[in-house]
Amino acid sequence: MKNNLKTYTAIAVCCGTFSGVSSAYADGWPTSVAGTWSVVGNQSSGSLVITQPASALNCKPISGSIFGNAIEGFYCPSSGRIAFVRKSSSNFPYQYYQGNLSQTDSTLRIGGSFSAFLSNGIGGSLGEYNFSASK
Repeated sequence: MKNNLKTYTAIAVCCGTFSGVSSAYADGWPTSVAGTWSVVGNQSSGSLVITQPASALNCKPISGSIFGNAIEGFYCPSSGRIAFVRKSSSNFPYQYYQGNLSQTDSTLRIGGSFSAFLSNGIGGSLGEYNFSASK
């Protein structure tokens, strides 16, 4: 029995070592969300362009644009969580987006909501709306 226990332990250690996650994924989520995504927000279609510099932080800084306006926020590869603000042409934040990643086959998806918190002609109507994206 002791020899079997040693064998099982050796197999478990060996298999655990070689069954690691691909370097493109952390905890099952992609390590980067950089690239161009097709996005729909409150029934408006457009592009979400994300840049993600190298970072040692647990949640990675992101920037880019959505519907032609600048964004700034973060992405957490350990949970698939993403959040960012959309800024006006004068660099003033007026919408807050939050969501989570999922994957269908090879397609990455984001599903979430955004809040429009300014109504001075920049952000449309105040309120909370749905958004989704795919890459």
